[in-house]
Amino acid sequence: MALRLLPWSPEYGTGMQFDVDASAAMNGEGSPTIEFTERRSWERIVPHAEPPAAVQIVDGVRRAEAHAMDEAADGSLVLGLFGSYAVGAVCCNGRAQLLEDHFRVERRYFQTAGDPISREIPGGNASLCFRAELPENATTANDLVAALNRKMLDEEEKLAEELSRDESILTFVDGPLRLRSPGDHVIGYIKRVHRWYLPAEHQRLLLDLAVGERTPVFRILEGAEGRHDRLSWFLRLADLRGHYHPLAGVMRLEVPGSLPCDAAAHLADQSALVLPGLASSPVRDPRSPQNLTPVGALEAALTHRLGDRRWINRLLTAAIEREAAA
Repeated sequence: MALRLLPWSPEYGTGMQFDVDASAAMNGEGSPTIEFTERRSWERIVPHAEPPAAVQIVDGVRRAEAHAMDEAADGSLVLGLFGSYAVGAVCCNGRAQLLEDHFRVERRYFQTAGDPISREIPGGNASLCFRAELPENATTANDLVAALNRKMLDEEEKLAEELSRDESILTFVDGPLRLRSPGDHVIGYIKRVHRWYLPAEHQRLLLDLAVGERTPVFRILEGAEGRHDRLSWFLRLADLRGHYHPLAGVMRLEVPGSLPCDAAAHLADQSALVLPGLASSPVRDPRSPQNLTPVGALEAALTHRLGDRRWINRLLTAAIEREAAA
């Protein structure tokens, strides 16, 4: 196939940000085991299930507000990070509705060593509380950003577990499923492909999928004795055509491996029925089509809840200057 572009705007990386070496290493020690569970023949599937009555999608945003440096008791320099994150959900039932009662906003101050101090930053009629934490094994600025991301994912997990108790609604959670006790109608949707998992001869089917078609469900076993057990499938969200690579319109989804295969196949069919209609357009979203249109609206609302970045930076600057002058 001739060279084709990938649609995500470059500042967001790419929807297929996998490591070629890691992908090739799947055949080596420690690689996942793949089992083809739904049917013997590896062929594209047109969904036949009834669409769900409603869909709810859980997602979050996080932001590094300011990096910092402090001094530990022994005089050594330590890195710090002021960060904010917010999680929420949107319900799609004929129209998209933000579930604002479930929005959650948190702020943290992370430090690589020493005794970090929580800070109340005054701002108008309210104050911003950056709660201090010391992330385990964090030594670099990137480690602190990763700790902020983990906090956001943990909060997404809690919200998804709460919302998925209503099994009349199909719940989608951003990223691989990390839920400790998910309901039977929860699907993890992966915007960015890090690994294909499939052997090369099976990857070819992804190129042939039409919009709304999916692959058969397959099982991914990872970790010691396959403890990380998931059932997964790929579906085509959109046909971008032209100068875009055909894999750019494909998304991977997964459910817990404890689900019976028939139940997983039913959820796979339902996902293929609803998600293409929610796919975003390159004209409107820099991470299309994987960043679903309702999710784009949810992210915008959550980012607004975080507050203006420049205003928060000014508040932090003023507070630190007051500390230095005291």
